[in-house]
Amino acid sequence: MRAQIRELFATRRSERLALLVGLLTGFLGVALAANELLDSPQLDYHAYYFTGRAVLDGREFVGTAIHDGTFLTVKEYVYPPVTGPVFAPYGLFPRWEMGYVLNIALLAATFYAVGRITIRYIERHGGSLERADRMLILGFTLLSGHTVLGLYRGNIDPIILLLIVGGFLAVERGQETTAGTLWAVAALFKLFPAVLGLWLLYRRAYKAVAAALVTGVGGMAVGVAVFGVDAHVRFFDFLLNERSRQGAFEGGLDPEVTWITLRRPLSQLLALSGNQLILVSAALMAPVVAFAYYEAETPLDRTVAFFVTMLVLLITLVPSTLNYVIYLYFPLVALVYLVEDRRTKSLLVAGLVLVSLPLYPQHVEMLVTATPLPPGAVDAILGVVRAVLSYVSIPLVGFLTLLAGCLRYLRLPAPDRRPAADPEADVDPGP
Repeated sequence: MRAQIRELFATRRSERLALLVGLLTGFLGVALAANELLDSPQLDYHAYYFTGRAVLDGREFVGTAIHDGTFLTVKEYVYPPVTGPVFAPYGLFPRWEMGYVLNIALLAATFYAVGRITIRYIERHGGSLERADRMLILGFTLLSGHTVLGLYRGNIDPIILLLIVGGFLAVERGQETTAGTLWAVAALFKLFPAVLGLWLLYRRAYKAVAAALVTGVGGMAVGVAVFGVDAHVRFFDFLLNERSRQGAFEGGLDPEVTWITLRRPLSQLLALSGNQLILVSAALMAPVVAFAYYEAETPLDRTVAFFVTMLVLLITLVPSTLNYVIYLYFPLVALVYLVEDRRTKSLLVAGLVLVSLPLYPQHVEMLVTATPLPPGAVDAILGVVRAVLSYVSIPLVGFLTLLAGCLRYLRLPAPDRRPAADPEADVDPGP
């Protein structure tokens, strides 16, 4: 056994260790899921199931808590009305548990597809992978802590991730209409992928921008025609006043709230609403995105610029939950393998480990109280932890570390930015 472990980490030690840590956090994901289940069995999937039933019954479903008989869920449908019929098939099941099993299988297949795409992308860009690397990449995308939580909660984020990845690869292949359409479909659900249009403008993928506008505006128009203006007024009112969670940031965001956002430290320093902090955080990060676009030259540079866009988007405009960490899977895992500069690789690996550790004060308390430390020591440790995590969460440090790695990479001389055997011209990075 020891010999096998030594052989596993004889090469690509940092990459493999980072993925292994992610795999081990799968146990943490199971523990968090079990704790949530015991505390209150509220799943994102419930919103989809009961929305499907509401659609089939012709009832309202936008921005309202969904009740069904003796079953009560506080989960709300938070997507534009036009997307509601997508979940109608779930409503055909007489019990939510039946569709839930199907949903888990669908999401697991999606995670597997993301892992396979990542492997192909690395190999098509000159990276060589051994069997152990392929197994770790697939294992990470299928069984890491954030994946486990995503499967348990049943959120559609993995599918949105796959649409975003597909759009990115379509741009690289010159299939702009496909790219714009895929991203617009993703934006009809989560809205934030629409901001990735900045990257399309940077790439001068104007056909993709046009396709995205036609698809997105057309989809919303269909929604208005089918569900009416009032449903959309309720949706946008819910989005701006409730879903934005702006009130949670007044007086400083509670350190136990597991959102990953730059608004956390800003809320401790500035007496502004959550929506105002969006503007402040976006203004602070805009130069970072502009720098990435300005410095990018090679094919891999453009991938890094795309990743910078995603990182900034997730910590500024979006109050990212733990589910949203999966949006980093691609291209982060690929970059960890393709980047050759040691310091850059170290930053990316460290960031990958940190975003895989969703430890907040309540989780630290569970761990510390399980030790034989005296009560006084426990209180002192928890006091320090709470004070520090009021300003910055561990996953947020991970996001910022990844940004630092991307910026260092883009500051390297052009020859040092290419992975081994990376061609000058674009290659087909298709799945």
